[in-house]
Amino acid sequence: MSERRERAHRLYVTLFLALAVFLGGLLQLGVDGEQVRIVLRVAAVAGMILAASWYVVGRSYRQLNSGKFKALHDLEKQLAYPFYTREWELLDEGKSAGRYWKLTVVESALPVVFFLLSVILACSVW
Repeated sequence: MSERRERAHRLYVTLFLALAVFLGGLLQLGVDGEQVRIVLRVAAVAGMILAASWYVVGRSYRQLNSGKFKALHDLEKQLAYPFYTREWELLDEGKSAGRYWKLTVVESALPVVFFLLSVILACSVW
């Protein structure tokens, strides 16, 4: 599951990098003002759509992992040692950023940052 999740994140980062490289190359070519503005508008909208999609995919993986861990915790009740429960206790149940920083915070923040960058781009060309 983690591998698929990482590949999904890598795909979105790659798409955003490709968009940035394309825009950088376009600007280097010296295309005239109105054509560049149209392309930048399209890129801004595409960036917002990509970021929203990325957020939804990340949210879906978080929900799937939550379900899997609920099932594991139910199964764990039948075991002699509650490994996952103990691990979570040692991590202060995610309450202390010094002990455990939830990856979901970072995963949620990146699409939001890219969405905001796309909005800034859109505002600058409209």
